[in-house]
Amino acid sequence: MKCISVGEISGWLLKQELPEDPYRGEVVPDHYLQFSVPKSFLALENFVRQFYNRIIPEAETLIHFTDWGLYQESQMVAIAGIRAGAGEYRALREAPGHVLPASSGEAGVALFSLATSFAWSCYLYCPLERTILCNWEGELFDFWTDSLLKKEEMRTLLKELKIEETTDV
Repeated sequence: MKCISVGEISGWLLKQELPEDPYRGEVVPDHYLQFSVPKSFLALENFVRQFYNRIIPEAETLIHFTDWGLYQESQMVAIAGIRAGAGEYRALREAPGHVLPASSGEAGVALFSLATSFAWSCYLYCPLERTILCNWEGELFDFWTDSLLKKEEMRTLLKELKIEETTDV
């Protein structure tokens, strides 16, 4: 895992041809789903692991924390511990991006699951079919992809895990 600054995040996304903010009218992937965040941490962690294994297998990812305004110190300790394990000691505000090679899926599961359970906002970007998962304050997930097959696989995953789809545009 490599932690990167906001400027480096923009550069990574530009290189991968991924929209930095899919809500703001940039060229977004073709397919979209919105669904509820699983209520228990175990169900959430299982969903994120299945997302890594089934939707974006064996791909580099970027997790970008965008809002952690009302964090508790214990939450920051958990995230800082994961970052320290990768040799990163800068504050989250200095390097809010986490580039994870394909071999670091479990670190991605931990980071994204914890951030979601803490009600922080974050994006999980994957260049594979321009796939993006956005956690909005631990309440809703927004999912974009250029692949109709990935969209249908996500729908299958949601049904299997009994996660409620809220919007399909």
